[in-house]
Amino acid sequence: MEHELGFYPATFIMRSTDPSTLRIVDLWKFRSEKSRKWYIVEVEWFSHDFLGLKFYWKGVAESKKRYSLLTHDFEPRKIVMSCIKIMLHYFKENKCASFGFVAADNIDGEKIGINKRFRFYRRMMLSLFSPDAFVQINDKNHSIYLLVNRMMLDEGHITIGQIETEITRLYHGNFTLVTEV
Repeated sequence: MEHELGFYPATFIMRSTDPSTLRIVDLWKFRSEKSRKWYIVEVEWFSHDFLGLKFYWKGVAESKKRYSLLTHDFEPRKIVMSCIKIMLHYFKENKCASFGFVAADNIDGEKIGINKRFRFYRRMMLSLFSPDAFVQINDKNHSIYLLVNRMMLDEGHITIGQIETEITRLYHGNFTLVTEV
């Protein structure tokens, strides 16, 4: 069974496009065998073959804070691995793809420095992805983590400056991206 490999198999639900912004979002779902909860994964398309991933428990889908709410099911690795499998699906289809995510702050505690989700995601990405395929970049102050396609960077199709400008334009802030070493 696939779940023994450390993830839950996901199913593509649908692609939606917002006519006013032309924003494309693919929706996926998977179910935790431990908690029996359904999770929704949103894959948002950006310029330069960038895909942003977000996920939440379906039971809080209507909450504006759905990305911050904790389930207390104690299986974060398997849930995140399930999202990574979706990410790898897109990379298999498009070898130019890069990926990013924001580690949402918990709503039950104030942010002091780097949040727990960011530290967890960072550890997983550094252990799972080779620097041969992706340059890992982050902005710890805003809990942004990126896996930037090395080939696209090396061939000049995208630059760190372009990524920083795009993030600043989308999220209206002062972002500083740093490459992991």
